[in-house]
Amino acid sequence: MMAQEISLTFGPLEELKKIIANHPDRQFKLFLETDSNAEYMLLDYSGKETIFHSGLNYTIEGVVGNQADAAGYVECRYVTLNEDEQKVFKSVFKSWNSIDKRPTGLSSSIMAHSMKDDFEFLLINVWEDENTFMVWDNDQSNQMNQFGHDGNATPVVKTYRPM
Repeated sequence: MMAQEISLTFGPLEELKKIIANHPDRQFKLFLETDSNAEYMLLDYSGKETIFHSGLNYTIEGVVGNQADAAGYVECRYVTLNEDEQKVFKSVFKSWNSIDKRPTGLSSSIMAHSMKDDFEFLLINVWEDENTFMVWDNDQSNQMNQFGHDGNATPVVKTYRPM
């Protein structure tokens, strides 16, 4: 079962490995960013108070699919949403509970809400592979592409592979 809160941090591989070693009571997942192959993200899904200083702490608002299968291609999609956009965003996400409305190749998804900023959201999508993500991301019918980040028309999207 996934915790109700998650935290993220970024850094050099050796530093993140030290964090993992120093906190065996935590549940961590370590990821390598696909574009650079040199940037790392550490996800703490233990549900305990964060030990990170990044400020990237989220409450999980929804889960779609099988969270046990996080071995695919991982997309982190950051968006900032006003109240009306939040309603539409949540509605699109909830529609993915129906297999026929879920994007092809999407294994699982987590919708998380920033604990610090009421208007910031994070989607963590796990895809079968890079190709299925790219097809969906570039599809004109992709409803998630209508939501931008911090005044920009597009979201911030980073992709990772689990280590």
